[in-house]
Amino acid sequence: MSAERSARQRPLDLHGRDRFEAVEIVQRALAEAGYETGDCVDVLGGAFVSAAVRRYWMAGLDAAAAHERLCADDPELARAIEAIAPILLDRVEASDQRTAAVRAVELLLAAARPRRDQLRLPLDREAR
Repeated sequence: MSAERSARQRPLDLHGRDRFEAVEIVQRALAEAGYETGDCVDVLGGAFVSAAVRRYWMAGLDAAAAHERLCADDPELARAIEAIAPILLDRVEASDQRTAAVRAVELLLAAARPRRDQLRLPLDREAR
């Protein structure tokens, strides 16, 4: 494995960086990776939610118990998570719905093609 490829596969090294530098590095990494703005928001929002509840999940708590503990330990952070989590979920569901809609249209278009344009295995010579 080349040194360049190895460097690309390593996680970002933010050791010793202040918060502003870390934010800039993460944003630049996402942009260089080709993420569009909406995808960056999804990635960063997901990271925010995960970072907030990680210690509770690591303790083996389910989502409801993790949320209760977060509310007790840091009510302000819990309110922020409660505000952003539904937005992120809606974005994922909308993306899934768009994908399903495109697939449904593709299936409809495929079904509307004349029989001779459809691939059949084994090939039916009489259908030509």
